Amino acid sequence: MYNIISSYWIRSRRTPIRLLTFLCPILFSSIYGIYSMNSKGLIGKEMGVFFCIYIILANFSMSFYIPMIYEVDKVAGNFANDLRTGISRKKIFFAKFIYISILLFIIEFIAVLVMILIGLGKVELNYISTALCFLIGTIMLIPMIPIYQFLSLKLGFSGSILIGVFLTLSGILLGTTELGGNVWYFLPFVWPIKLIFAYTSHEVTSHVILMFLVLSVIVTVFLIGIFNSWYNRWDGINKMED
Repeated sequence: MYNIISSYWIRSRRTPIRLLTFLCPILFSSIYGIYSMNSKGLIGKEMGVFFCIYIILANFSMSFYIPMIYEVDKVAGNFANDLRTGISRKKIFFAKFIYISILLFIIEFIAVLVMILIGLGKVELNYISTALCFLIGTIMLIPMIPIYQFLSLKLGFSGSILIGVFLTLSGILLGTTELGGNVWYFLPFVWPIKLIFAYTSHEVTSHVILMFLVLSVIVTVFLIGIFNSWYNRWDGINKMED
């Protein structure tokens, strides 16, 4: 498994993936950090608003970031490196999931670290709340990884981004207004947005967050099982790209 994941990182050399992984979170946190330090309206709410904006952006960014990771394999040989190596396809799909999860963790870690450094001495930091917000931005987003893996392989860039736009806008609408009602409980793509806004507004307790974190892991395992089964029979064709 380690060798497979390492090979994905090696393949990303001379691609935009590494640049996006390290540069984007630094730019985002720097721009937001400088703005928040000079905005009287954000005093005392700097970290809460930071995580709200970050999670919305991350929710959408996955729709093009994950296809970009798969594009490396497509350009190299139309996925031949993965489909014809003799390694179990289920193992390959799961290894790619782990690889993407690690990259997303790195992105959020860099973003949060830069934000903390910018606000050092100026922003009051609650470590427990920050840790829970961080977990919302990682654990509650992972159910979307196997979904975007499927969309990337089946529909390519175009399909993944189109659906990503729809899911993100729906997540914002259902997660930040009363329109969601009780429907949002059944929509994993709404969970991170709904709960980060609710938690930073003190509308839900940490126990509720922990419950949804566990639920996110369970849903992720279920989705990996479903899309793993599909990937095992996949013909290697992007419908919308070809």
